[in-house]
Amino acid sequence: METHIDAYVRQADGNCIKVMLLNDRPGAPLQALGFSAGEGDTLTLPVSDDAAKAAVFIRLRDLGVAFSAGREWCPADVFEHLRDSGLLQGPYSRVAWRTPQQFTVTTA
Repeated sequence: METHIDAYVRQADGNCIKVMLLNDRPGAPLQALGFSAGEGDTLTLPVSDDAAKAAVFIRLRDLGVAFSAGREWCPADVFEHLRDSGLLQGPYSRVAWRTPQQFTVTTA
């Protein structure tokens, strides 16, 4: 199943959340959350700890931002870790790539 997404969290394993924009639509709402321009089409937001990261993840999920699946502590793994820790709850959109141009979005 392929679904349209406007942005996805591409990195969240440290003290910074990086969101890749696929179009301009989510730019203003993300900047209102405190995200600032990073490299290329990426917006970044520093976070102080897991509680702050969970609060941002909830807002991102509510804005329809997907969380990237992949290897080694990908954003989807971070979301699940925070959920297992009780810092957030509920489903999220998980995006995984089959090729650089093909992806699947699932609810996890």
